[in-house]
Amino acid sequence: MQVPVNASWLLEYVDAVNSELGELYPRPGKTALEKAVADALTVGGKRVRATLALLWCEEYSGDYKPAVPLAAAYELAHASALVQDDIIDHSEMRRGAKSIGAKYGLTTAILASDLLLFNVPREVAKYEKLESRRLARIFDLVGEACRATTWGEFLDMEMAGGMEGTEKDYEDMIRLKTSTLLSAPCSSGALVGGASDEQVALAGRFGEELGMAYQIQDDALDLVGEESALGKPVFTDLRGGKKSVILLHCLNHVSVEERKFILGLLNRSGPYSEQEVVKLRDLIQDSGSLEYTKGRVLSYTEKARNILGSAPVTEARSRLLELTEYLASRYY
Repeated sequence: MQVPVNASWLLEYVDAVNSELGELYPRPGKTALEKAVADALTVGGKRVRATLALLWCEEYSGDYKPAVPLAAAYELAHASALVQDDIIDHSEMRRGAKSIGAKYGLTTAILASDLLLFNVPREVAKYEKLESRRLARIFDLVGEACRATTWGEFLDMEMAGGMEGTEKDYEDMIRLKTSTLLSAPCSSGALVGGASDEQVALAGRFGEELGMAYQIQDDALDLVGEESALGKPVFTDLRGGKKSVILLHCLNHVSVEERKFILGLLNRSGPYSEQEVVKLRDLIQDSGSLEYTKGRVLSYTEKARNILGSAPVTEARSRLLELTEYLASRYY
């Protein structure tokens, strides 16, 4: 995992989650299915959702360790969603390695996604001694996050399948597909940490705004990032017909001929030439779309910062702020 400058503390959190996951699916697995699940959990993930759960637990309890099973549960859910996402998008690569579907085949990938997801409630059930109201709320948050992610994936497909879409359509979609799966770990971690209802809601709002910034940034990187940093070819989302803030803004701020050129790149089955890549990136730059997108990322990041400012002043809060800054500025 790439670690922010001066954030060596993050390794301790990531190691704790990896240890929990490793007990579920030790490497190397004996069967192709076990190997596929282990690979899905270990290929280059940032453990963002897990770390958020741990930090919000620490924010209100002074200790992140009680939230480790919870953090693992959200990583299982996220890994399951990524396997399915790659299947839907026919993606060959994930974080610089072969996707699970490309490496193990479609059938094994589907079963691996199921195994990952079905272990989520088993991890949450480790909180059997937690107050029943809090435990029920955690199960509800996990279930809602999975429901929203699935619905968001469907809306993403709808937009890619021909629906022209607006910036609002896109942001509504990523609020479901991404933000909920960052908001829920924050709220759940706070619940395990003994936070009040108001504090739990605050943690959830923070995660939602951070999730918006995170996904807008991530989608922009498909068009302006470098393959070495992304771990996959550039223009992957473009090839799948996916629309984002940066692309929608560009389409609305170029000439008719330039718009026709961009639309011709969507849903492309063949490769993009170097000239096409350069031309699109020039249009993104010249139309002000890159600066506009940075502004949208910073706007959501600022909302997350402001929400965080209402939380108690602790080392965990400082680390949440540091993580926020890193996620909002990566690779630019």
